[in-house]
Amino acid sequence: MDRTEAGTAERPVTEVPASATLASLLDAVGDTLLRALEAPSGLDVPVSELEILDPPQAAGAAPGTMLFGIGIRPASPEAEAVLRTAARARCTALVVKLHGEDPAGLRALAREEGIALLAADDEANWRHLDTLLSAVLATRSGQGATGDEGEWDDLFDLANATAAQLRGAVAIMDDHYRIIAYSTIAGQPTDEVRRQGILGREVPEAFQPQHADPRLRQRPQPVRFTGHGALPRVAVGILAGRVTLGSIWVIDADGTLGAEEERTLRDAADLAALRLLRHRNSRDMARRAREQALRSALQGEDLPNVGSLGSHGTGFVVVAFEHAETERDVSEPDMAHIIDLITSSAQVQHFRASTVQLDGVVYSLLPAEPHTAGTVGTGLAGGVLERIQVMLGVRLRAGIGGHAPALSAVQRSRKEADAALEVLAHRGQDHAVADFQEVRAESFFLRLRADLDAFDAVQTDALEAMREHDERNGTEYTRTVYAYLRCLGDSTRASAEMYVHPNTLRYRIRRAGELFGIDLQDPDEALLLWLRLRLRH
Repeated sequence: MDRTEAGTAERPVTEVPASATLASLLDAVGDTLLRALEAPSGLDVPVSELEILDPPQAAGAAPGTMLFGIGIRPASPEAEAVLRTAARARCTALVVKLHGEDPAGLRALAREEGIALLAADDEANWRHLDTLLSAVLATRSGQGATGDEGEWDDLFDLANATAAQLRGAVAIMDDHYRIIAYSTIAGQPTDEVRRQGILGREVPEAFQPQHADPRLRQRPQPVRFTGHGALPRVAVGILAGRVTLGSIWVIDADGTLGAEEERTLRDAADLAALRLLRHRNSRDMARRAREQALRSALQGEDLPNVGSLGSHGTGFVVVAFEHAETERDVSEPDMAHIIDLITSSAQVQHFRASTVQLDGVVYSLLPAEPHTAGTVGTGLAGGVLERIQVMLGVRLRAGIGGHAPALSAVQRSRKEADAALEVLAHRGQDHAVADFQEVRAESFFLRLRADLDAFDAVQTDALEAMREHDERNGTEYTRTVYAYLRCLGDSTRASAEMYVHPNTLRYRIRRAGELFGIDLQDPDEALLLWLRLRLRH
């Protein structure tokens, strides 16, 4: 539905401290990504924050919130239940993907409940949409940085102003080929390369060589690009001194951009450099805050900044990654790349995932429900191990902790993930994944063995004397005692395992007591002896 056709029925609107509205957010990202299906109170209603419904049952949004209905099918009963809950919470809007389904029923319910219903493009990346809207929301509500530039309060404003002056669609990239802002002026020529780039948040792979053109990394002179299955474009690098921050591109469909327009594009690149430096500093500060909060949670320290990790009623799971090839060190650049790949993979799996390196191990924290924690962890770990081996030739192993119902339990999940890594290391397995729930018993025996090894180191006892006697004389007292204990004192079963007569086995047990002082009638001594034998077989 066109924005001008949205309903205008009045309903009480929650007053929230925000100047961002549905209209400003829709104008900022354009209808390629997001469009209004229903707006019973119009589009000039405030939006105070964004919230992700994952899972929908965990919704506890505040008034004025725009909700992202990830995984909700518009024609399902679940969608109707979520929409009713959102309306009762006085949220501003619910965003869904249609996936070819008819949203007529949900639209009617939105009109009835008085809440806006928006449709995101089916191919749009939810994380991309969240990032874009969060940036716009921060600026519109006065939470973003401000400066002397006035009208250049946001990169989207810059893109739109430049596109209006040059009469061509504009896109702004960072130095990793990610599209961080673009113009949304209707009627300007566009093409599939631009559409796919906006939907996927990054330059399509086939077009990336043009964005790597070295001329864009030199002094800011416009560079013309034609062909490559796209409309002609003019681009200029965005530079801060010798540092390349990105580039700004404008579609020149009819080839009429001249010297004056190129000066405008260079001026826009200078302004974009200021904005990119501001955004980069803000992003770095947010990343550092999340890393510090995660470190605190992993170490069981006080959690003063838990808000940066998010609050998830369903809980969390910790996934730990370590380098598995002890004979080969990972270089510092490779480790930085590994951390970046794990971070991006985790955030693709869940928007609010966090990653940090601690004591040589890389940990990811993901929201998870109790019954899906293992699946969530395995899904991340398997993909990361394959991707890093293919891209860097580095073999990792990964351990998955148990479910942590709250941030206060994250340290326990971390210890379980570490224990799973220990099991893999003991097995000698690299490029492998272990879920603590599946290796719990093996992990217990590994730790018990370490304790018993420490116990054995401080004294020589009957077990060691028995072993030495067997080695010197070719006897089988140790093996016989182990079989007897494993069969719970059943001489018949134990003798069958040893392929000897029951009388022979009983004789050996008696002689072991005489020679080495072993009392198998003492349950505590028998238990300790069995554990020590069990851990060595």
